[in-house]
Amino acid sequence: MLGKIELIRLLKWWGFYVALAIGLGIIILQAVTIYPDNANFINNAYLHLTGFDDTGVGTNLYYLVLPIMSGLAASSVYSEDLHGNLLKFILRRVNFKQYIRKTLGTGFIVGGIVGALPLLLEGGYFFTKYSTAKLPTSPDLILIDRDGWGYHWFMSSPMSYWLFSILITFAFSGLFSMIGIVSSFYVKKKTVEMAVPFIFTMMTFFVANFSGWDPISIPYILPPAFSNYYKNGQYYLLFWFVVGMLAVFVAAYHKELQDELD
Repeated sequence: MLGKIELIRLLKWWGFYVALAIGLGIIILQAVTIYPDNANFINNAYLHLTGFDDTGVGTNLYYLVLPIMSGLAASSVYSEDLHGNLLKFILRRVNFKQYIRKTLGTGFIVGGIVGALPLLLEGGYFFTKYSTAKLPTSPDLILIDRDGWGYHWFMSSPMSYWLFSILITFAFSGLFSMIGIVSSFYVKKKTVEMAVPFIFTMMTFFVANFSGWDPISIPYILPPAFSNYYKNGQYYLLFWFVVGMLAVFVAAYHKELQDELD
């Protein structure tokens, strides 16, 4: 019951709608900035999509801003409960461990929705307007690097590859929300937790740029096209997701122990 209540509350939260508006704004920006030849002369939906056509501004921007969207959508749920004195009423019905796990679960779902829904809406529009057939093998129409992990998959079944890329976005967007939530357990100042997922991803970005080890940057490997520019890009995606989930688990477990000791 608590999980359902929390989910409904987050879906009505102002941050959820602001995050969706940001995502929709970026995919519109992508649509109007892609290379004109792609937009007007080639009848293929994948030459428009955010994350695939890197001639548009949205492909880079969407995945860079994704942690901010996730932070807005769900990261402040614990902070709001705590500072709004709602938490003590909730804990009369469930124990703290149950509350933490339900909050993280609903945060993951809502964060995932915020990241995936604009891309699904974009696909729904372009898939009805343009062809979804396989792209011809041409040097001018290579969206996925030939040496990339997804090249043969995309060339043989672009729709299923697109759906898988949405699933990856959902997973990381949900993870970003959970990182924000667990940070709010330890950050005293309200609303700071919204920025933590973005700070985390930008740390990987700066490490990549200073070290020259580009695939360690989350913003570089999240876009479906760009993740294939790096050898074994899929393993870097898996690495960061596992590291992020472990960090969330450890932080949540430590908070649960603190509550039991209190």
